[in-house]
Amino acid sequence: MPMKSNRWWWIGGIALFLVVAWFIRSILLYITVAAIITMILRPLDKKLEKVRIKKWKIPRALRAISLLLMVYVFIFAFISIFIPLIANEIKIISSVDQKQVTQALHEPISQLEALFAQFQQNQPNQVTLEQYMQQHLASFMSAAQVTSVANGIVSILSGTLVAFFCISFFTFFFIKDGDVILHMLLLLIPSRQVKRIRNVIRDTQLMLSKYFTGVLIDVLFVSAFITIGMMILGVKNALIIGIFAGIMNIIPYVGPLIGGSFAIVVAISTNLTLDFYDGMLPLALKIFLVFVAMNLTDAFLVQPFIFSSRVKAHPLEIFTVILVAGSLAGIGGMVAAVPVYTVFRIILREFVTQSRFVKKLTDELDEVTPDD
Repeated sequence: MPMKSNRWWWIGGIALFLVVAWFIRSILLYITVAAIITMILRPLDKKLEKVRIKKWKIPRALRAISLLLMVYVFIFAFISIFIPLIANEIKIISSVDQKQVTQALHEPISQLEALFAQFQQNQPNQVTLEQYMQQHLASFMSAAQVTSVANGIVSILSGTLVAFFCISFFTFFFIKDGDVILHMLLLLIPSRQVKRIRNVIRDTQLMLSKYFTGVLIDVLFVSAFITIGMMILGVKNALIIGIFAGIMNIIPYVGPLIGGSFAIVVAISTNLTLDFYDGMLPLALKIFLVFVAMNLTDAFLVQPFIFSSRVKAHPLEIFTVILVAGSLAGIGGMVAAVPVYTVFRIILREFVTQSRFVKKLTDELDEVTPDD
């Protein structure tokens, strides 16, 4: 009876935690991102801690500020390189001669108009394809829609600033006072559970460090694959397309579609002099095939090797978790699915030791060592 009672207490506690977590999910997201950044910076912090100038050593606060500044410099350097390339591409697209676009797409547009007219044969009020598009574009660009888009942009910018400040704040104190914060949290936990909590924290740091290293390797692989593919096809701005595809590939399943669409738009906008059927369409098809080849290689060779081996989970298990997370929390859920699931399995292994299902689900975690 006591064992069953404890089990129900655990179930009730987990359910309550999930409900509370849902209402404060934004704060938890900031804390999670800050914790991830702290784990990534931990090795550098340890090296700075060993630095000595005679008897003087770098204070914790100064180390935390230095590491944060290093992160900011890296982010702003990346933005300063990447954003001008994007801006230049937007400038090229915006400066395209509309007559040239119309001439390049004349044949497919004529065919679309014929199909549209055929589709409207039984309609009382027939309109041309151009009139139809103008009507819908006018409704789309109405004052209400423009106001809604403007409000959305303002909301995104304000949310980004809040997130930037909160994550920076949490990261600073996690680096500066991480050991103290952990010690205080452990004081709130029954002494018999302290060892388990320490095991969870240790294994979480180890597994997530391996996972995010794997993500970085995968981004580099995809960026290199697409960049080389675009260069072979003679597409301009191959590097920007490759970097964008690598970053978008972080989003499971949806990312490659976004990256491929971006590549086709860039390629077509810089090759409007080509004939549609003899030039544009074959180029778009070749770009599509490059992305298909990349995605198949990444999905069946690179990702299973990197992620499955690093988080100690079966590829089918990871696939299912990502789909469930996507249906519950959208793209953000898909991105966070694997690390969250990894932490969940570590917690189950430590606290739900009697279940055969849990033992089977987490048996590979027992093989994890710091040198894996």
